[in-house]
Amino acid sequence: MSAIPFLVVTATDESSTPLLVNDVKLKPSLAKSTPVGPERTPHLALSGLGPGKYELCISVAGHPELVFPLSLVKEGTGLVPKYTGSAPLCCPAITSSSETSGAATKQLHTLAFTLTKTHSEVILVAGWDYSGGTNNAAYCETYRDDLSSGTTYRTGARQSIPRRIDNSTVVTIFDFKTGNRSRMVKSASGWMEMDRVLQGTVKTHLGSYKDATNVQKRYLDDSISIQHVYDYIITLGAAAPGSLREFHIFSHAWAGGPILIETYEGSAYAAGGAQQTRRDPNDKDPRLKDFDLVNMPRLKDFKAAFASDAIAKIWGCMATTVYRNLLRAIAKTKSDSETISVEWNKTTKKMTAGDAKKYFRDSILEFNYMAKLSTAVGGGLKVYGAPPGMGADLRAVPVGSKKHNHMYINKLTYALEYTALSKLFGIVPDDTGYILF
Repeated sequence: MSAIPFLVVTATDESSTPLLVNDVKLKPSLAKSTPVGPERTPHLALSGLGPGKYELCISVAGHPELVFPLSLVKEGTGLVPKYTGSAPLCCPAITSSSETSGAATKQLHTLAFTLTKTHSEVILVAGWDYSGGTNNAAYCETYRDDLSSGTTYRTGARQSIPRRIDNSTVVTIFDFKTGNRSRMVKSASGWMEMDRVLQGTVKTHLGSYKDATNVQKRYLDDSISIQHVYDYIITLGAAAPGSLREFHIFSHAWAGGPILIETYEGSAYAAGGAQQTRRDPNDKDPRLKDFDLVNMPRLKDFKAAFASDAIAKIWGCMATTVYRNLLRAIAKTKSDSETISVEWNKTTKKMTAGDAKKYFRDSILEFNYMAKLSTAVGGGLKVYGAPPGMGADLRAVPVGSKKHNHMYINKLTYALEYTALSKLFGIVPDDTGYILF
């Protein structure tokens, strides 16, 4: 009599303490797992299933549903599960054994996962470079690899950084050029893609931004939006509070936030419109009002997602010329009573240095996307962004056959501005030139 094949899933934390596996599914099949034994270990019968590709979906206490691509391969008289691609380091092997009870024999194919006690995740967002050819996904991938290895070339030279990605940390990348959200974990050969899901119903329309028809199509399309990112974080916060360790957006940016595909707000939702406090449902880009309760009713779950030591960073620019001119003008004064003149929206503004400092501190440094995100989440979240008036540069560092791609702000280009920020406001940049908001 042939042995009946079963898929068995167990999980332990880093100290080998068992974690509760609540459920196991093998999609798209409708097969359900059954808890077996005193530890109620899920067993999923493979009999009745056919060879092919599946998604192993496991539900573990303290974690969101985790997905791993598997193939069922016919060997001998039964089906054997195998990884589709490189095996994840958190479960590098599928072991097989037999178990006999009376006249029945079971062929057990066991996946023993080693996970963190509570879920760990990093979310990286790549904006589409609508006005150039930069592939922002490459900056996400380099940053992912840096956080995994604990080394970086972001200053041009190799240096050590805290290792924030371990073998079971899920890395989620939203790519606004392709429209996909992909999730991955570390594997022996690099990264194992857990899943790849199109956000919305159509891919991002990549027609030239200089043609208003293309801009309108992106606005009207049901394609990837910052709302997909927010919703993912909200769902994560409800399922696994305190799990989001890092949140980074690589894109064009301004004080109003990252520019992910350069859409716009309809007149009703723009300043002065009848619904100006609400997000335009067709707008795909972040806005300052995103974290208001009227636009994010599940703000509590959004906040809950972030770990107590979480870091968020809006890479890119805040190269508003008037901000730079104002800071430079303040830096050249010798007293707060001295009057300065600044070109502001094609007019000349005059004010005292003291008033200018107050405006810079209380308005420019506070009225921007980074500050809004920091206030919305609170707690220990550290939010970094470009200093007002400064633009980002790109750096590609070749190491062997690999290129390490980094964004940074040139401290030599903005030496006067950085000196002024430190002297006047006590603001010191990190090693990439970005500041804490």
